[in-house]
Amino acid sequence: MINFVKMHGNGNDFIIVNSLEQDFKPKKALIRNLGDRNLGIGFDQMIHIGLPTKENKDFYIKFYNADGSQASMCLNGIRCAASYIWDQKFAPKKSLCFQTKTRDVECNPINNGVEVIVSEAKSFSDSILEKKIKKIVKESFALVDSGNLHLCIQRKNITKFDLDELYNKLASHIQPLGINLSVYSKGGKNIDIRTYENGVGETLSCGSASFSVACLSIKDNIKKVTIKSSGGSLKFRKVNENIFMSGPTKFVYSGSFNE
Repeated sequence: MINFVKMHGNGNDFIIVNSLEQDFKPKKALIRNLGDRNLGIGFDQMIHIGLPTKENKDFYIKFYNADGSQASMCLNGIRCAASYIWDQKFAPKKSLCFQTKTRDVECNPINNGVEVIVSEAKSFSDSILEKKIKKIVKESFALVDSGNLHLCIQRKNITKFDLDELYNKLASHIQPLGINLSVYSKGGKNIDIRTYENGVGETLSCGSASFSVACLSIKDNIKKVTIKSSGGSLKFRKVNENIFMSGPTKFVYSGSFNE
């Protein structure tokens, strides 16, 4: 039997499994079965915690979507992973430096959750892809690398909007490249967002999508923004070349499953 813990960050839900005290290697078929919300446990992603392969890193964190595919980064998930490690006493409740597939991330405990410190996300260009997107999307958009890749589209209103329909129109262009889809609307320092994640669907919150939009929105005269999804809010502030993200984590339950 493999032990797990179910957690969520603003409704973005995960099961967390470690290979520190048990022999576990994630398999795609198993993840799909466990991720089924009707026939399994149900989750947006499985988080796997193992030993690092780099010096001066505390743990290696891997993220797997509910369809079994691997994601590069999940900032809601990494907050939950930090809380899990502290709760399970795998490390003292102080700063942790995580190794992930694409970048190193520092997590610190704060009173109302976890603060994540990560280097600023950057926009990237793909002229062929952008031409294809412009045939479908008429609004302003940006391609952002925040550890995961995101297509971020700015709209005046995102509440009465069919995100599934837009994703289906774009899927053949962005899904093979591992690019997720977000729409957002600005209101000063408060920004509303909705995200469709590859291999998952629309989620109540997406940390890397919120991070992407925050980096697009933080300018010289705006150093702090709040990104609000249907699951809750995440706060971002820029300090030099780093972004500090803070948000909640919540334990749901623990259990075990057969491989």
